[in-house]
Amino acid sequence: MNIQSLIDKFSSGTRSGNCLRVVVQPSAIYFSEFDAAILPKRVSTEGADWQKVLVNTLVKGQVADTTIDVVLNSSLYQNYQIEKPNVPQEELSLTLPFLLKDLISEKITDIIADAMPLPSSNKLQVYVVPKSMVLGLAESLAQANLKLGHILVEDDVWGRVATDTERFVLLQRSQNGAYKVSAFVDNRCVFQRTIRGVSAPLTGVASASFQLDSVALELQRSIDYLSSQMRGATLHRMKVCCDDEDNGDLAKALDERLSVSVAPLTDTDLESGALLAQFISKNYDAGINLYPAHLQPKVDHFTLNNVVLASALLMVMMCAAFGYNVWQHAQLTQDLSVVKSQEKEFNQQLTSLNQRLAKHRPSPEKVHAVERLKEDILSKRDSLNAVSKYDGAQQAGYSGIMASLAQLGRNDISINYIHMDDDTLDIKGLARDPQAIPNWVNQFKGELNLVGRSFEKLKIGRNEQNVLTFELHTKEEAEQ
Repeated sequence: MNIQSLIDKFSSGTRSGNCLRVVVQPSAIYFSEFDAAILPKRVSTEGADWQKVLVNTLVKGQVADTTIDVVLNSSLYQNYQIEKPNVPQEELSLTLPFLLKDLISEKITDIIADAMPLPSSNKLQVYVVPKSMVLGLAESLAQANLKLGHILVEDDVWGRVATDTERFVLLQRSQNGAYKVSAFVDNRCVFQRTIRGVSAPLTGVASASFQLDSVALELQRSIDYLSSQMRGATLHRMKVCCDDEDNGDLAKALDERLSVSVAPLTDTDLESGALLAQFISKNYDAGINLYPAHLQPKVDHFTLNNVVLASALLMVMMCAAFGYNVWQHAQLTQDLSVVKSQEKEFNQQLTSLNQRLAKHRPSPEKVHAVERLKEDILSKRDSLNAVSKYDGAQQAGYSGIMASLAQLGRNDISINYIHMDDDTLDIKGLARDPQAIPNWVNQFKGELNLVGRSFEKLKIGRNEQNVLTFELHTKEEAEQ
């Protein structure tokens, strides 16, 4: 047994992976497509109990570990319309039997009911089956290692078979069954009645004309009644699906007699049961389920087999965990030995390197001598920088300035004193007239070594010979 099977044993309320859908008709049982076993499409139930025929067919086909969904024929259940109660949806199936006690003859404890709200109405369409039938079927299937899944009603399925419309009237008859008239709004059955006293076929024989007129009259009455009662939902179409009939001829004949358009339900010639089985195998929607969860058997998970399996699984997991821990411990121990060996080797290398480092340490005398040499070199480097700076300033400043002053020589200016350094330039001399002094200074702009130099003070006077003298200072005398 694999892990998934064990998990499935402990999961409750789940449907089996294999699901077979069965349609019960008045005289036969029809099976949907099923790949896990070879089953006939149809099995007759005439003169026999359909439940026994179903179980025997499944056992004979070796169907096991499968969920069985059953669609009941209308002769196996009853339907009612009641006002919608103000109860939660999950409690509705438990409340419905009490709401139906005045409408049924059985005890409320002997029935199972489920309901669907009617479109555009505050009413419920209720379906009722005997509890003994459902529980008996579930028990018979369980003895064959099968599980009863959902119990559906065919009235809830017929409304979804018509793919071209959601509102229509259906004339339907199963083999060996009665003619039924049903009305569907939004694919939900809102009306259903049986036409009695009519035998098949309605077309193809000379004596059928009278029956056809009678059926057409009943259908027109039903259509008129529905038109008067259902003001928000107009029904303009009728579908026909009757076994032992030519549905095309029947639809054509009724179309000539009724006020609504009539057409076959489908283009196939399948019997009603086969058509339902084919439909629910591809379009499953359990709107009605007459086998609610509270009636399904509770699975006792704490059986001896389950406990033994769980214990064995737990033991295997513990052994696996223990083995993994032992293996991991061995690996870590081996890694630790390698690390300790490396640590010992590194410590030896560290000791050797420290010893070699101690031998290479210089004596204090050499260290002090090196420091003194460094200080001496630094002092000499500073001296060289100062000398080179001074020499450069002298070479770049004084000679250039003297050459520029000589270049600017004039007949009306005579210089007899020059004082200069890095920051100052003081000039004294004689001038022919006062205007010659600023004209001469303005010529400094044309000389590279004089451009940008400005004088903060100009002093003009006369000497003893009454010659005009001038003094140009770059700074105030107090600052010189």
